[in-house]
Amino acid sequence: MLCASPLANCAAKHDSLPHKAAFAAPTYTLDTSFPKPSGISFNTVSWVERDPRTRLIYILQRSQPPVSAWATDGTLVSKWSTQTLGDPHSISFHPDARGVTQVWITDMAPPLLAGQGYGHCLKEFTISGNGIGNIGTCGENSQGTGLNPVQFDEVTDIAWDATGHLLVSDGDLNGLNNRVLTLDPNGKVLASWSAPGDKPGSGPGQFDLPHAVLVDQCSRVWVADALNHRVQVIGTNGKYHGELSSFGSLGIYALAFGTSFQFPPEVVLFVGASPTTGGGTGTVSLFVVPMNCAHLDITNLTPFATFNVPIPTSTSMTLLHSLTVDPATWDVYLTVLGGNLPPQKWVATWPAGQRPDSH
Repeated sequence: MLCASPLANCAAKHDSLPHKAAFAAPTYTLDTSFPKPSGISFNTVSWVERDPRTRLIYILQRSQPPVSAWATDGTLVSKWSTQTLGDPHSISFHPDARGVTQVWITDMAPPLLAGQGYGHCLKEFTISGNGIGNIGTCGENSQGTGLNPVQFDEVTDIAWDATGHLLVSDGDLNGLNNRVLTLDPNGKVLASWSAPGDKPGSGPGQFDLPHAVLVDQCSRVWVADALNHRVQVIGTNGKYHGELSSFGSLGIYALAFGTSFQFPPEVVLFVGASPTTGGGTGTVSLFVVPMNCAHLDITNLTPFATFNVPIPTSTSMTLLHSLTVDPATWDVYLTVLGGNLPPQKWVATWPAGQRPDSH
């Protein structure tokens, strides 16, 4: 059965479930009651992430408050008042050596008049918003391509492998870099994947705006290779394992793992795609990904479900920018970047008796 109880012993990234051979396609409906009125004004909402420990939904925006936490019913639980973020891009969670959850934010590029200390670095915080440290030099003019010491430019996202190494996607639109780096916890670069000179590339291990990154239980790195219109899959050892490329001309900006199954081992991957010119209609596609770690290559995967996300126009470019998933309910939380647009919750429903956890 689904790991739905708040007291259940669930894994940090995926909940373990029995397998049902046939996957029914859920239907998704926008929950217009999420988020509930709270006094918070949303402006340039960049990222959404679920804290696997508390199951709260964290919203990251490029305005005040930059971070807020919400219950799944849309009730505001907490918010940060930090002034130490310039142009935050993504938010993620990882336990420290003591097992205490810390929050990591990619502070991408500073706004026009940002001061010293903003932008082009990774920032670590406590769960309540107190700064702990950073990787890379933070500052208005600090962007770069260096590896020793590492320096980022418009850094986009972070994930962790089983050994505690960081996988970092580095390079947004018109940035200096189009690369994915492996770092040790002290920020030392252990590997770098990119086309020569960190330029945009379309071959294996090359990227054109790497926007989001995940690591699965088989030590495969999943990269939203936005302007190559694909999800690229690479082992943490650098070996190319394939790609998902059934998205047409849409840019691939968002990735999240959802429900997982034990027999056979599989996980549901959610992919958010968007027109690269802004506005229009985005899509969220659901794939069943085999988790047999003896057979790592990814071939011939097609989505078993897809739903459309209307993207409102705004005074700035609007994109389906990020998403996260509640593995117990399959509900999807997503952000549309651009203007004063709130985060969204899309609720999954199935025909009677066809939900994958039914027996």
